[in-house]
Amino acid sequence: MLGLGTSVNTDPFLVFFGAFYLVLGLSCFFTKRVWEDFIALFVDNDVLSLVMGIMILPIALFIIVFYNNWDSLASIVLMVIGYLALLKALVLLMWPNVIQGLLRKEFVKKWLWLDGISGIILGMALLVL
Repeated sequence: MLGLGTSVNTDPFLVFFGAFYLVLGLSCFFTKRVWEDFIALFVDNDVLSLVMGIMILPIALFIIVFYNNWDSLASIVLMVIGYLALLKALVLLMWPNVIQGLLRKEFVKKWLWLDGISGIILGMALLVL
């Protein structure tokens, strides 16, 4: 028990993706400079958009096809993530230059901490909601 009547989910999809987002969120704080370097590479190279699209697409399809569960709040959150990831993968694969046009390194670096916090909150929500 985590207190206040909450417990960790037992749904393997929610546990997997909750842990995944929690670790990514923490990583934004512990390896901030590395993330900033990665973002700089991503923004400067359209080719990395294709690579990211290729990596995101199977994860999004995995959630949508094999999970497809709308029964709880955590399930709904994961399904929305799946559909948003599918949309992101399609944009990255079909219009890679759109992402580079929307991102500016200074803006992304300035708000990296917010990505970390949102990853931690999202991960915890998937684990306990």
